[in-house]
Amino acid sequence: MPATRDLPTWLLGNAALRAHRILSDRLADAGARGYEYRILEALSDATPLSQVDIGSLARLDKRDVAVTLAVLDDSGYVVRRPDPADARRNVVELTDAGRARHEELASIVEDVQEDVLAPLDPADRESFIAALRLLQPLT
Repeated sequence: MPATRDLPTWLLGNAALRAHRILSDRLADAGARGYEYRILEALSDATPLSQVDIGSLARLDKRDVAVTLAVLDDSGYVVRRPDPADARRNVVELTDAGRARHEELASIVEDVQEDVLAPLDPADRESFIAALRLLQPLT
């Protein structure tokens, strides 16, 4: 059996930690967190959305959605209002500032992909990404 540090699970875990650290640091430099980007990303494709729909698209817990939406609302990036079809729930919509913020953060996320994959040449990047797709759960 290989040493622990050579096991695929260990290597994948360490690579994920490195990627997450790079992404978190770059978003923090812009005054953002990953949850904020994920919610802005979900809203950029379809708006308005209910908080439940946002959580589903962003794959976030409803409490994390509520807390993050409060931050985004306070920052002027989203507006929450009653759903005209169901007064018991709110819908969330991006503001113009929210669209601009999404574009800014999307650019950072794109740059981070380059930073994370920098040790790989283009052919190795394609192979690596293809292998990672094979390892994803079926959903």
